Amino acid sequence: MNKLEKNQLLKSYIPYVDFMANVTGKKCEVVLRNFHEGESDIIYIVNGHLSGRKVGDSITGYALKKIMKADYKSNNYVTNYIMINEINQKVFRASTYYIKEAGELIGLISINYDLTDYLKFRDFYNEAVLYGIEESPESNSKDYFGDSLDDITEAVIHNVLIYWDRSIPIRHIYHDENPIRQMYNLGVFKYKGAVNKVAEMLDISIQTIYRYIKNIESSNERVKKEK
Repeated sequence: MNKLEKNQLLKSYIPYVDFMANVTGKKCEVVLRNFHEGESDIIYIVNGHLSGRKVGDSITGYALKKIMKADYKSNNYVTNYIMINEINQKVFRASTYYIKEAGELIGLISINYDLTDYLKFRDFYNEAVLYGIEESPESNSKDYFGDSLDDITEAVIHNVLIYWDRSIPIRHIYHDENPIRQMYNLGVFKYKGAVNKVAEMLDISIQTIYRYIKNIESSNERVKKEK
């Protein structure tokens, strides 16, 4: 099946995309993409203003990496992962369904729910509504008893990224609220696979993460010497 034939078949999914967009509402972007020889383009999109993407744009980041790892061969979909949009730094809870024909991946439907306003309200609530209210040390703690080390590490990464102040770019590695610095301070990168997971979720290279870690360690050494 060539690319043109795949696109013609995929267009039959457009009513389903419209249906899902109407069900999920204006805060949800629904995207129909093709997939051919390792490349993927948007062929239909609803609420594209949320991410700034349009028909013809290529897929990048987490979803494409999952596909290239042949995740689709053993799964029909991947759900509820956090995605940071590279265009406007919005935060989405994303899910992707793999469209297959005779076992061959031909397209994808992605549902991306915009969490950004909810996170802003959370910050307002914490800073204004809860201002001056004392909380017990136990009130913010999470009971990780029974969770695997991988689950705990992933939960910490998700928590840092969800609470990350987007006014602080990732490249500002020396800022105390920088997400990479926060994860480093929490010991996330001591665990196997953490660097790869963070690189995927932030859509940056593994080498970049290692460079940031090295910069943090050098900075910490300088501070120690100055003391």
